[in-house]
This record gives sequence, C-alpha cells and structure tokens, in this order.
Amino acid sequence: MLPTKTFNAVKTLLKTSLIATGVSFALASNVLAAEYSLNLSTSLTPNDPSYQGFEAFKKGVEQATDHHVEIKLFPSGQLGADNDILQYAQAGSNVGIIVDGARLAQFVPQLGVLTAPFLFPSYASIKKFVGSPVFHQWIGELPKKANLNVLSFNWFQGARMLVTKKPIKSPADLHGVRVRALEAPMTIKTISCMGGSPTPLAWSEIYSSMQTGVVDAAEAQPTAIYGSKLYEISKYITKTRHFYLETGIVVSHKWFASLPDKYQQILIDQSEKAGESASQATIKIGLKRLAQMQQKGVVIESVNTKPFAKACANVVNQMGLTKAAQDVERVIHS
Repeated sequence: MLPTKTFNAVKTLLKTSLIATGVSFALASNVLAAEYSLNLSTSLTPNDPSYQGFEAFKKGVEQATDHHVEIKLFPSGQLGADNDILQYAQAGSNVGIIVDGARLAQFVPQLGVLTAPFLFPSYASIKKFVGSPVFHQWIGELPKKANLNVLSFNWFQGARMLVTKKPIKSPADLHGVRVRALEAPMTIKTISCMGGSPTPLAWSEIYSSMQTGVVDAAEAQPTAIYGSKLYEISKYITKTRHFYLETGIVVSHKWFASLPDKYQQILIDQSEKAGESASQATIKIGLKRLAQMQQKGVVIESVNTKPFAKACANVVNQMGLTKAAQDVERVIHS
C-alpha cells in the first residue's frame, strides 16, 4: 500500500488528468459539432449596420442549427476583393459575400438594372421590386448559370452619393474628375453618364487612392463613407441618390446543396430576418452619419438631380436592359 501522502498525490494527479481529458473532449466535441462552416466576406467595416446584421445572422444560424453550421465573419475585405470572393464561391468554396446586382449582372444581365441610374425613385420602390416574382425568377437562374445561391436580397445599404473635394452642382462639374467606380459595367457607365471619369477600384483601396490622388472622388452610401473615414480627405458629399444600394448574401450553390434541407431553410430564414433588421438600422444610422460628418466639417449638399438623370436617360438602353427596366417600372407602379 502507498503511503498516505503519496496516495493523495497520485489521486490529485489522476483527478487533474481526468478534468483535463474532459475539457479536451468537450472542446473536441464543440469542434466536431460544426459539421458545416461558411466564411462570410464583406468590404464593410465592423461599425457598419450591415455588418451588425451579419453578426445577428451568425448568431441566429448557429443557435438554430445547434452549432452544426458555423458562420465566420470577415470584414474590411480581409478575404480579398468582392469579385475574387465570387469566383471562389463559383468554384464551390464555403464562402459567402454581400453583393449587389451590378456584380451579378455578369451572370444574369437583368440584375444590372438594380444599380441603373435614377431608375428607382426610393428605397420603398426597390424593396418592392426585390420581393416580386420577376426578381425571384432572375436570381433563380444563378445556380445553373453561375453555381451561386442567393440566401436573401433584402440588405439595403443606403442611397449612393458623390464624395468629392469640390462642390458638384451639375454633370459639367464632374468633367475630368476621376471617380472610384464599383468594378461592374453598369456602375462604370453611371459615373460616365453623370460626367465623371470612372476608375474601377476595390472599396478597400479607396481611402489610400483618394489620399494619394489615384482618384479624386468616390460615390457611396453614408454609412460606408463614414466607416471608411472618407470625411477626413473629402470636403463635400452631394446627395445625388443616383441609385439605392440593395444587396444580398450570395453563397456557392455546390456548398449550399451539400447542406441538409433543414439547414438550407434556416440559412434563408435567418438571412431574411437579419437583412430586414439591418436595413432599418441603415436608414436610421445613415441620417446620423451624415450629421456627424457635417459636424466634422464636411459640406452636405442637396442638388437638382434632373440634369444628371437626363444625362443618364439612355443608359439602360445602351446596356441592353430596356425590357428589364420596363419590368421594373411595371412592378413598382402596380
């Protein structure tokens, strides 16, 4: 028999070992519990209301699937440029991205009208359209044409405005101004028809590009302007509202199809729920951000948009989207 002191020491060692083994087992169980994972990418910063919506989406999905589906969030373009992430998703990777219609138009051309200049008169009008059978028919083509799935397309990010170093009153004021454009034909065409010289760049490059003179201006929604601190290097924000940025969460169709049906529905439901909440927050916080930037010395100006709209009147026709624009008009005025 072991001496009492030695026995107690061995007993303590065994107990400690068992506890450690139990903790290790619990950790291993948690790792194994996440049978599926999705890496969700965005160029937005963590202080953006849409990103806060992603956090709600993550929490909702993980709770509803009992942590069998894990959502990992990557803000500020950490995983790469948006177009690159789309390619990864097409290839079947477990990545997702918040994306606009202009980028998806390369697969389904009609989706380009979502960012057509001055086509939608308000957020309410574009919200109505993305809830229509016409729109759902369009996005229903993405799995076959691009190996992509839309979880929801109700993530409103705000009205796009010009961010410049000089006042902008008319299209003539944009002549010779290099304006950062989203890397898609429709948004490039929009900057051009409004009078500017479009320069395609990833959003993550915008601050340094404006600071160093690679571009002179940008166009974005208030929450993104604030989140990227463009108010530090720009003096004017002009409320052109040339389009209302409605976006959606897009994932690989191959990855999505690998999920059990019940998990697929949870992803859709939680994305819709979080998107609606984030959209309402965006509207409220967007107004607050404009006021905050004004307090920091930025001049926030309204402008007569009719000359800009007139200059861009033929864009949808030039882009071959006359029928798509007619579908939009029919739905929003029905």
